Amino acid sequence: MGAASRAAGALMEDFTPLYVDIDLPEGVLLRDDAAQASVVDACHPNDAQAIWYHAHAPAMTLNTQKAIIQWAAENGLGTPARPVDPNDDNGTLLERGGVAFTRGVNCGFVVDAALVEQDCFCLAIRVTSPDAEARSLLTVNPDASDNYLFLSESEGRLIWRDDAGMVEVSMPAPGKDYWVLAGFDKGQLHLTAAPVGDVFPIPQKSIRPSAELAAELNGVADLFIGCRSHRKGILKTLGTSVVHDVLIWLDHGASTPAALEQVARACRYAEAPRNTGERP
Repeated sequence: MGAASRAAGALMEDFTPLYVDIDLPEGVLLRDDAAQASVVDACHPNDAQAIWYHAHAPAMTLNTQKAIIQWAAENGLGTPARPVDPNDDNGTLLERGGVAFTRGVNCGFVVDAALVEQDCFCLAIRVTSPDAEARSLLTVNPDASDNYLFLSESEGRLIWRDDAGMVEVSMPAPGKDYWVLAGFDKGQLHLTAAPVGDVFPIPQKSIRPSAELAAELNGVADLFIGCRSHRKGILKTLGTSVVHDVLIWLDHGASTPAALEQVARACRYAEAPRNTGERP
């Protein structure tokens, strides 16, 4: 091995670089620093088959107190989100963008009948969580069942589970500014998360599908943002965060490489500071 190494070294010393004036594929280039694996082509979320709620001024209808009374889906593709019943003018849009959520105060929104007889879906949310205590992020709450699915962050850990405790998957939150992707596929849960600008790791999965949970969600369900339901008195589930984007896919549970790439491309577009939400 030593002789081989010395021979290789000698060959490298005698190597003369070849200069060509053409574009080469990324994979054949030698770099001092590795190319970023997180680079993917951005795609408008609507073109990536997502319903998109982007927290910027053009999407918001405000009252005289400058509280949000309606949050429109981009390009009108989706039902507008409205304040939940206990949200008494608590929803505010920050000047730099993003909807602010305050610990112990219900600032939540709901998209009525966001899911109808879905056997699979996935939800992506972009969050700033300065204290690692965002608490309730998203909740899928069916009309015909007391059970529901919720995504939350507590003590820096993300949890995607149903309230009855039939299925659960969890993982550490990847910092203070991140995307989290929660999927559902015929009773099985998928969860992955990544810092803003990075790619999603392979999702973690619940141990086995739950036929009972699949049956409970096979109807009409509302999507709650920043809370669990319209109920008052569950303030411990309300944390501090800023929500920048919510994306909904109704045709897959983010369980395949192709689906993850589709989601990542939409996330790259949504997080870009230049975007207005409109299709180019």
